[in-house]
Amino acid sequence: MKFAISASALATLALAVSSTSAAPAPEFAQLSARQTPEPDCRGAAHGEGIYHNVFDTACVNLIETCRNDLTTANSTDVWSFKRCVAAATCQGTHWLIETLECETGDSIPLTGQNSLDYNIYAGIVGDCAWQEGGCPMTQQNYIDFIFGTLSEINTNTWPDVNNVINNWWSSIKTWTATGETVPYLNFNDWLRFSNSQ
Repeated sequence: MKFAISASALATLALAVSSTSAAPAPEFAQLSARQTPEPDCRGAAHGEGIYHNVFDTACVNLIETCRNDLTTANSTDVWSFKRCVAAATCQGTHWLIETLECETGDSIPLTGQNSLDYNIYAGIVGDCAWQEGGCPMTQQNYIDFIFGTLSEINTNTWPDVNNVINNWWSSIKTWTATGETVPYLNFNDWLRFSNSQ
């Protein structure tokens, strides 16, 4: 048995097939063309210095000095700047990156960042960082890091130590799930992959 298909039926069938597989949906086409979504500058501006619904002016000071460090060095390597690392812990990595992108105009992909500069980590934990296997960051190391960094920038505002412990440090500990201390690799992962906000 032979089937005959007219030229017009064949054209209709070809049109139907091509219309269902021709082009991706417009929103997919836009995302793939951009590679990364545009930063939420309005959200970043309204949320500056706020982490888990708690505002802290000292955190705003850290964010501003981080931005200045990156601009002065003409760099987007966020985790190679001590003040940026400190700012991420009080702002969250997501909003810090959004803020920096909005204020500098640079594309700073969160997951594309280099690892935390080990010298910064060693400055937080001390000489034990250079021993075989290194050593983890303690709560006291973290508190000293935050207050020491704020002293270096000559801040005129200081965070409540309870907020530093119960909000900033606790969030890192919860995400890394390493107990009461946080080793370098886990802290590095938190900076690069937690997308904390």
